[in-house]
This record gives sequence, structure tokens and C-alpha cells, in this order.
Amino acid sequence: MACLFGYIGEPAPGLMKRMAALLGHRYARGWERAGMDIRDGLTIAIGHGMPAWAKENQVAAVPERRLAFGYTGVLFNPPVETDVAEHLMNHFRDAPEKMTDLEGAFAAALLRGEELTLIRDPSGIKVLYWARTPKRFVFASEIKALFADPDIPRTLRMGALPEYFTFSFIPGEGTMFEGIHELQPGTILTCRNGSVDRRRYFMFENAEWQETDRREEADYIRRVRTDLETSVAECCSVQPDPPAVFVSGGIDSSAVLALAARRYPDRRLRTFSVHFGPKYASENEFVSMMVDQYRTDHTWLTIRPDRFLKRLRDIIWTLDDPIGDPITVPNFLMAEAASAVTGVVLNGEGGDPCFGGPKNIPMMLSRIYGPLPDDPPEAWLEYHYLLSYRKCFADLSRLLSPEVLRESGGEPALTELIRPFLTAERPKHFLNKLMSINIRLKGANLILVKVDKMTSANGILALAPLFSKRIVETSMACPPGMKLRGNVEKGVLKQAVADVVPAPIVRRPKSGMMVPVRFWLQGEMRRYARRVLSRRNLRRVGFFDVEYVRKIFAYDRDDVQGSRHGLKLWMLITFMLWYEQMVEGKR
Repeated sequence: MACLFGYIGEPAPGLMKRMAALLGHRYARGWERAGMDIRDGLTIAIGHGMPAWAKENQVAAVPERRLAFGYTGVLFNPPVETDVAEHLMNHFRDAPEKMTDLEGAFAAALLRGEELTLIRDPSGIKVLYWARTPKRFVFASEIKALFADPDIPRTLRMGALPEYFTFSFIPGEGTMFEGIHELQPGTILTCRNGSVDRRRYFMFENAEWQETDRREEADYIRRVRTDLETSVAECCSVQPDPPAVFVSGGIDSSAVLALAARRYPDRRLRTFSVHFGPKYASENEFVSMMVDQYRTDHTWLTIRPDRFLKRLRDIIWTLDDPIGDPITVPNFLMAEAASAVTGVVLNGEGGDPCFGGPKNIPMMLSRIYGPLPDDPPEAWLEYHYLLSYRKCFADLSRLLSPEVLRESGGEPALTELIRPFLTAERPKHFLNKLMSINIRLKGANLILVKVDKMTSANGILALAPLFSKRIVETSMACPPGMKLRGNVEKGVLKQAVADVVPAPIVRRPKSGMMVPVRFWLQGEMRRYARRVLSRRNLRRVGFFDVEYVRKIFAYDRDDVQGSRHGLKLWMLITFMLWYEQMVEGKR
């Protein structure tokens, strides 16, 4: 929950109120503002939406010194306990680059003279968007708030269409809109006289393990355990009462729950999990192991279409950029349930990208065996990475219209997104290169953004101990062979928590939460999908080959690339509902 928003530039009466109104679902106690007229024709305004769990006075200004500061989220290393914003504003006035020393889950803004500085936390747990017009520079925790400025158009970026249908999210700095950008994780931005400069300050690649490091394996295991305990302790310090924990039955959330529960030996933690009913595969057996071992007060949520279909448009509206991962709905409903008992939840996000989780093994094999006969000769490795998402990459030439493919750059533009990660000097080891992609793109543009928006819409602060700055650096400093041992993923993490997590959970392979959209869309959701994906609607937007979409809808297994019909339909439904609201303005 909570949000940050504001602008620097020509005065805009009413703009802050309009932005606050569009972000009203993210705060419970109103919003606070700091700002000033810097000189004739130049104004700064910073707003912060206040949730139940946040400290007050997270914005401050000293007009006579032309200083202003604001932040959203939580800081784990502020120098003082009270009046944090004012103290930090004074602390950074002579050296704004010191903002990179902050740790936590945050986005922050600092005005010094006529220069505005924005910063996003190292891993990207909190998100911030920005746009420029000839009149002003505008920023906000959600894209929709930027449209409160009438000079910012709702122009769809064509390159985003193949990105979304390949990844299920928009990777990197771009968004679905022309001219609107997402500040990337561990990045600091400066704006002065309309000129914008960005640089990464969190270079975790520099922590990569070196062949000359001859420490014992036990030293790495001990460091992972110690740093994870510290990260959990920081997250638990946000409020006096214990946080709730989202559990899935996997090693990541189980590790977080175990270490959190050990901090409160005399308290019963609240835990939450989801399943989809007795007809479908579930992780309930493994969730029960953790619930029983740590005696938590557990809530089981059964997710069925009749629980969310009438609200699906609203849930997607909170995403800003469309996210085609069906897990967004369970995320939203878990946060809604948790909001009745707590303001802070911990989750297990981060274990996969930071410790060599899924998708790495197929890519390691691709690199070993080399290109296949039909692979593009110059970009075969990038091609295999894009295919590994198993979304619509293989379908793009049939799903999207020729005009969209031509204007967007198609497949070559997608490979160019990935190439810099694979050819970078650091990290050197191929597994670490894959981790770098997953941390910087999938983590900060999908996983963390999705959780932040789904929980913020319900008044919850979600924190991910496995995605902390120290854990990212610690994992990068571990030998690659300790993270991926043959076909055993996240080996060093499993060893680090083996004494506090039941052995069956430690030993089990990654399974993931399989949302049964395939079955829903053949049954309970079929009529809904038929209405959203009608020929009339598809032709109205004009981006898709209508006949190919009908083949997906018919579950044609002969003429649809790569099957996964249900997931592709979900992505199409998500996009259509998003487009109606965010581009066409049909709220």
C-alpha cells in the first residue's frame, strides 16, 4: 500500500488532487503533500498516500532552502526514528548520491535547487513511473495517475504488444504507453531543466563469485542463512505485531515462514494459502506441513471463477500495465483476506530468480547443445530464451496483425531486449547471466510489481526477504554449482534452511502454482471469455488475427503453436479488459 506522486515544472492547479484521487485505492488515511514555487514558472510538488501501517511525515519541504523530500514504502536504515523525511532531506542536500545507501522497499524523490532526483529500491519491490511533457516532469506509483496531467496522451506503444504476449509482462523501462517509463530497480534518475539522466547504482554483478575464492561450502551456506535471518528480521520490524505470511508449500515461502515464526516463539503467526478445489492439483499437503510444524493460524482460500469474475475488470485495472500471469487473481484475493488481520505480509518471492530456479536448466542445455537446424543463426540463444517463457512467442506471426509486427519490430526487437544480458562482461558465468535477467526483468517488472499492486489495492505492505539487497548479493557471491547442482535447483538455499523446513519440502522439485485456467475457460469462464473475445471486440481494437484467436478459443491442437490454449486466452482476456479501461477510458 501507499504511493508516491508529484511533478516539477509549470504550475498545474488541481493536478495533485487529481493524481491523489486516481491513487485513492492505495491509502487509508488520506494523503500528505510537500512542495513550493522554486521560481517564476517552476513548481515542485510531492505527494504521499498514507496507509494504516506507514509513518506520518514521509514528505517534507524547506522552501527557503529549495529542498523537498518524499518517499513511500519502508526504510530499514534511516538515521533517525522520527521525522524521517525531514532528516533525510537535510542529510542528502549536499550529496544526493548518498540516497543509494538507503535499504528497504521504497521509492523516493528529492528536490535540491532545481534538480529532482528519483530513486527505486535495489531490487524493485516498490515501483515508480515517470513521463515528460514540454511543461513538466511527472511521476507516480501507478501509470493511471500520470494521466491526471492532460498533456500526457494515452498512446499505445506498438512494441509493447509482442513484448506482452511473449513474456506476459512488459520487460525493461518501457510500458504499454509511448513516453511513459518505469524507473528500473536499483536506478537513480535526475531531472534538471527538462533533461533526464539515469544510472544503475545497484550493480550486484560485481559481487559474482570468482574462481580464486576457495572458501568451504559451509561458509556460503552459513552466509545465506545469516543474511536471510537478517532480511526476515528487518521485514518483521516494520510493525509491532508479527506480520502475516503467504505460503505456497515450496521451499521459498516455507523458509520465510520458518525464520519468521522462530522470531515469535510465543505468538501464532497468521498464514494464508490458496487452492482451486478438490478437482485440481494443489500444494495443500506441503502447506499443512508448515502450518502444523509452526502452529500457525491458517486461512485456506478456495479460488473459483464465481469468486472473482464480477471483479476481474477492477483487479486488472489495478495492474496499470497488463500482466498475463493468472496468479494475479489469487494474489489479490489473498491480500484481501489478509487485510482484515494485518497491514504487513511476508512472501517467498525471490527464491527462483536469486538462486537459480526454473527455466535455467533448459537454457543451460541449449547453450551446451548449440543451435538447432531451424534456429536463427545470429540470435539462437536469445531465441531459445524467449521460447522458454512458453507464452505466445512462437505464435506472434499468426496472433498479431502484419501491421503490428511491422511497426513493433517483431522478433528482432525482442531478441535485442535480451542480447545485452547474454553478452555483458559481468556476470561471467552463464547461470549468473540468466539470474541477472530474472532479477532485473522478471523480478522487477513482473513478480514484484504484480505483488505490490495486488497487495497495495488491499491496504497491505508486501515484503520479500528473499529479494533483499543483501540476499541478491549473497546469492551472486555463491559458486554457481551450489545454486544449480545438476538438476537440483536452489541447492544452497535448501541447505541453508534444511534444519527448519520439513525434509519433503526441501527435497521436492519446483512445481509452481498451476492456476487451472485451461479448465475454467472450457467450463465456468467460457461464456465470459466468449463475450470479451468476441469478433466485434477483437476487430474494434484491430491488433489480432481474429480467426487465429478463434482457433485458440476452440482449443485447436493442430493449428495453434505450442498449445497452452488456456493461458493464451487468459492473456488475451487480460489485455482486452486492460485496453478498454486504460486506453479507451471505459471505466
